[in-house]
Amino acid sequence: MHSYHEDQVGCIVLAGGDGSRLGWSGPKGTFPIFEGLTLFQLLEKRLGSLKNVAVMTSPRSDEITRASFTREVDFFTQNMLPLLDAEGKALDEWRPNGNGEALKCFYRSGLFEKWRNRGVEFVQVILIDNPLADPFDAKMIDIQMKTGAEVCIKAVPKLHPDEKVGVIGEKGGKVCVVEYSENPPADWNLANTGLYSFTMDFIERVKDIELPVHGVARDFQGRPVIKREYFLFDVLPYSEKTEVILYPREATFAPLKSKEDIPAVQRSIRLLLEKDGKYNQQCQCKH
Repeated sequence: MHSYHEDQVGCIVLAGGDGSRLGWSGPKGTFPIFEGLTLFQLLEKRLGSLKNVAVMTSPRSDEITRASFTREVDFFTQNMLPLLDAEGKALDEWRPNGNGEALKCFYRSGLFEKWRNRGVEFVQVILIDNPLADPFDAKMIDIQMKTGAEVCIKAVPKLHPDEKVGVIGEKGGKVCVVEYSENPPADWNLANTGLYSFTMDFIERVKDIELPVHGVARDFQGRPVIKREYFLFDVLPYSEKTEVILYPREATFAPLKSKEDIPAVQRSIRLLLEKDGKYNQQCQCKH
């Protein structure tokens, strides 16, 4: 293992989304997922003594999210975009614009400078709707230090060819992700978990990059709409060195997207808690 201190690591929690697909009226992090505990409460249990934690909210969820935490963390907000109707006309309904601008918003919030002054060198990014996400993955940091990677990304094997997850592969010598709705190559079998580790130098370098916007079909009040989103994985081609690390799915990836996911997510949480929140991260570099 390489030598580093916990204070050199920060964690950004992507929590700006709402719980509309869950039938939940508040921020997704306030959804009670396990024995009365919300996703935010489960996260707090896993943060341990980690000092550098920032939660990305949206203007719609900021106040409630801030009030949901019992420990001191930093907050910053993402941007919004209007929904589009089937003809591409903007509606008077605004929604969070995805997680793609998380690094840009983090930098512009002033937290980047604050963390840099604290000595933070690595920033791990997790999603609030994956309760198995580790906010401080020591093995991931060790691999990043050993390989000199600007970015590390966690992958898990796809469950089946038609699983609706983004997939990880390589184009033009660069690691990249293609969303399941955008015709990914059939032979790409590693699922993107949305769990990353970035160096602070990389964040500073990509802070002003304009990323492509993706259109995602959604249902709004009984009619089809297009929700425009930026995706964080679109920063990957700008990395000089990216490591893809294969993790065991059962200990890493249990995304909560809709009501149908609840039983499987609850089973995954129970298994994690039975191991006292610790698990053997059998992982290996895949790139």
